Amino acid sequence: MVITEQIPGSWCRMWSEDATLARELLGGDARQWSGVGERLDSVVGPAAMTEFVRTYQRNVGNTFAPRTLVIDGNERLAYTWDVTRRDGTVVTGIDVCVLRDGVVTLNWTVPARERSDLPDGPGIKVLPADARALDRAGLTAVAAGLYPWHGDLVVDVERQTVGGVWSDGGVGGLAVIVVTDGAVARSWSLPGTRPLAY
Repeated sequence: MVITEQIPGSWCRMWSEDATLARELLGGDARQWSGVGERLDSVVGPAAMTEFVRTYQRNVGNTFAPRTLVIDGNERLAYTWDVTRRDGTVVTGIDVCVLRDGVVTLNWTVPARERSDLPDGPGIKVLPADARALDRAGLTAVAAGLYPWHGDLVVDVERQTVGGVWSDGGVGGLAVIVVTDGAVARSWSLPGTRPLAY
């Protein structure tokens, strides 16, 4: 079992270099949804993921690195990431995961068309003394009206970040926000091109 805070880095390493990490990261019935294509729809569980990622590495060869983290205990996480393609171009994306017993059971992923120049979240557990930190209810209230959320939000009180899955009724998407002094300081929202699953 991987520590929750290590999952984003390990997930990116799985896609970049070590497909066998799927055995540690995914539950036996883990499902995934890509906002831009159907190819992950049939990939269920760690064995299928290992084979899928091996083929991806051979044919595509992108490398991934996590950016802004949203860690919600041992149940949910979200994060932005950058992917560097073989031609050197970089784009940003978002993943949202539901966890059970320390492994991913659901994963939603959406890449952007370009790299986000927004600075990453604080990535720290202790905010500066002069910063006004919100509790879980406060962070949830700030995020509540921003997007048509689907399911539970991912709320990280320590980092003052929030993430989640949304759907406008036509397509699904993912979002991550950073809250500073009680207000949204940065926001990433990436729509997919297909209806949301799960």
